[in-house]
Amino acid sequence: MDDFIKFLLVVRDLGVNGLAGLAAAYYYYFRLNRDLLGGFWGATLIGTVGAILIGVITSPEVWFSRVIAWLMKPSWGDDILLTRVNLIAALIGAFLFLYILNRINHDKERRRS
Repeated sequence: MDDFIKFLLVVRDLGVNGLAGLAAAYYYYFRLNRDLLGGFWGATLIGTVGAILIGVITSPEVWFSRVIAWLMKPSWGDDILLTRVNLIAALIGAFLFLYILNRINHDKERRRS
């Protein structure tokens, strides 16, 4: 049963990172009207990968996460964490990777049809 709980925690963390990637893709694709590789869903995938990678780099053992832990730590009270994902790092990673993808694509605007 303990392994099943660990699996559910990983699925939850992937879901939160996926939502960060989705938010970044929405911003770049619909708000900024940028033409991204793979369209909206390609941007969502790249944003999610960016959120995961930056989240791993800034894991709780690294100084960056300790500095910003007081800024955003989603929890009920002091002892019940809602998610183990650092939301700031996930959003920064998602937006950073979509920014890089946009630069690779020469900052083209999406054609309106």
